[in-house]
Amino acid sequence: MSARSDALPARMGRPTQVTAVEGRVARVVGATLLIGGYAALGIAFELSAEGYLLLGIPITVAFQALVVRRPLRALWLRAAPPLAFTPRSMLAVGVVAIAPAMVLLRGIQHGDPILAGYGLAAILGAIGAVYSIRAMNRDAARSTARASLINGAILAAVIVALRLVSGGFDGNLGGAVATAVISVATYIPVVFVMEEVLFRGLLDPYLRGSTPGPDRASALYGSALWGLWHLPVMSVDLGLLTVPYLVAIHGVLGYVLVTAWRRTGNLAAPGIAHAVSDALRNAVAVL
Repeated sequence: MSARSDALPARMGRPTQVTAVEGRVARVVGATLLIGGYAALGIAFELSAEGYLLLGIPITVAFQALVVRRPLRALWLRAAPPLAFTPRSMLAVGVVAIAPAMVLLRGIQHGDPILAGYGLAAILGAIGAVYSIRAMNRDAARSTARASLINGAILAAVIVALRLVSGGFDGNLGGAVATAVISVATYIPVVFVMEEVLFRGLLDPYLRGSTPGPDRASALYGSALWGLWHLPVMSVDLGLLTVPYLVAIHGVLGYVLVTAWRRTGNLAAPGIAHAVSDALRNAVAVL
């Protein structure tokens, strides 16, 4: 083979590499604009936590349908199998929907349309939760347990440190247990229609694209965006440390959740881990 023909594959490979880099940059820009615009709306309209989460639902649906162009069910299961409704699965949906139904009723009783909408959305999230949980296998169960333990320990340690700095604990064990149970029951359907669906189900596959290997860069960047997304609903004012804190803590937590999602292709792993770790955080906060 001549030198001229030997050089041909190298010349042909260059445009492909350039195109891949350009595509990756475009996805980073797109994801940044998506989350930046979302957060800007939350700040501009001074949305409550419930209102802010609700805003993410149409944003997620529109981005998945118009930009990603994959079935919505791929947000919960990467393989996107058809939904199958059986009497047993419908019963499970009804059980998971109990806590959000109570939130819906409370919103109606108090004349709070945002809270009522939050509860209604979480009822729909019960469908996504059951769809994902029914598809769990042993690997997904192990990934769920691992992510729950790691993130739960991190969040509990943060809250313990804050409580010690602010005066210690009250010893309210009964309140802590009740808070944990209520939080888990509420958060599981919530994360399957709001936060986890956006950041793990939608944003992570979009940022990663077809990049081979573990691709830690996209996992970390998506997790950093998740941290910045919390700015409009940040409950503690840390001054100049607010952004570094959000990026650092959610960078670690998000990386654990992304790893569980990528390993299993099932949103149940990061979703349940997210709900359990947040519930543990809430329990420690009232202990």
